[in-house]
Amino acid sequence: MNRFFFFFLDFLIYLTLIAVLVVFRHGELRSVYFFQNCQILVPLFLLISVILDIFSFYDLNLLKKSRTDYKNILIAFIISLFASAAFIYFIAPILNIATPKFVLLGVFVLYFCWTYVSRKIYSKFTFSKTNILIFGKSRTINAIKKEIDNSVHYNIVGEYETAKADIDYPSNVDEILIASKLFKQDSASWDIIAQKLLMKGYLLTTDLIMYEKVCKKISKEGIKDTMWLLRGIASRQDSDISHVIKRILDFAFALVLLPFFLPVMAFVYVLIKVVDRFDPIFKQERVGKLEKDIYIYKFRTMKPGTENITRLGSILRRFRLDEVPQLLNILKGDISIVGPRPLGKEDNQILNKYVPSHAVRSIIKPGLTGWAQLNFKAPPNYSVVNIVENDTLNDQIFDAAFKRLAYDVWYIKNQSFFLDLEIILKTAKRAFIKDSHVS
Repeated sequence: MNRFFFFFLDFLIYLTLIAVLVVFRHGELRSVYFFQNCQILVPLFLLISVILDIFSFYDLNLLKKSRTDYKNILIAFIISLFASAAFIYFIAPILNIATPKFVLLGVFVLYFCWTYVSRKIYSKFTFSKTNILIFGKSRTINAIKKEIDNSVHYNIVGEYETAKADIDYPSNVDEILIASKLFKQDSASWDIIAQKLLMKGYLLTTDLIMYEKVCKKISKEGIKDTMWLLRGIASRQDSDISHVIKRILDFAFALVLLPFFLPVMAFVYVLIKVVDRFDPIFKQERVGKLEKDIYIYKFRTMKPGTENITRLGSILRRFRLDEVPQLLNILKGDISIVGPRPLGKEDNQILNKYVPSHAVRSIIKPGLTGWAQLNFKAPPNYSVVNIVENDTLNDQIFDAAFKRLAYDVWYIKNQSFFLDLEIILKTAKRAFIKDSHVS
């Protein structure tokens, strides 16, 4: 079951609820009443679907991990209710459509009950499992096993360090998972696996590829395997047309958002001027695409010449308001809406030196938001003195940089319009989540 099927099923249930409530309200199902209600309720379904997607109710990977809870569905319900009320207030008079208050409220309550229950059922039950047969050992395979042990959608039917000709392997296999280094360590395993398993039509995948699929990031072993990593990035779909389209969308997006954020920017500007008494906006040197120097605009959150946070700094950072002036950078073309966050020049040089393949994240234009920002903590303001000791990167900094790079590289390999749209939509939610609550 994929997310589009879920969306289609939701739409059928939504229409069914409208029909049932029309019968309950009017005593019969007349097409005129049904279509009158659909005029206003069907557009609302699309609005509700966007909000549900922001709260991950169409993220099947998260649903498999049973992360559907009352809190998320309640927040999504409240936001949808207010958004729908605003939509009806402005649109219904223009289209001269009568607001179906009884049916609207009934559909809202019943549809969100369906959403919660259906996702709970999906997370706990499945009609089929993918049976996996594992060959070889690696840290990546161990990480995959931890991810799928709690999933009802995968089942490990056997594990073997190497392949041997005198072993009868399980026949109920859907996919063969192989450690990437197995054939280097034991070249004879390939012939045995090919003859005994692949010739029967079983699918084969490596630990590095499956880790990407399950975890939506690159494994540490994958980042360290330079040739594998570069082959994957080089094979991604990339063209001049895609760059032009992305630039047009970036420019249009920034142009549309700027009028809405101008009052916010003006308010924050005056507030910093009055409360902190510093120049509110400053330029910061960062690394852009292909490691070219760029300057991004930010609201000031630290006292000039120090690492001390201003009185308003913590609040501005907490809700990412210090990043809002970067809409101007998007208009200029320095950064995109979505992409790896641009690092400071000195920070980037240090991480390139100590973190394997770190320079790869600069092959595309940096972004205002990104896949790593949704799934991991924001990068700190590095202090060169503190992070490098005895020509070794601080362990905590190294681990955090590796994790962010794992998400950034996954984004580079899988970049698409729909992935960008998903990241943009979910960024609004991420702004209200503390870093301490993010993996």
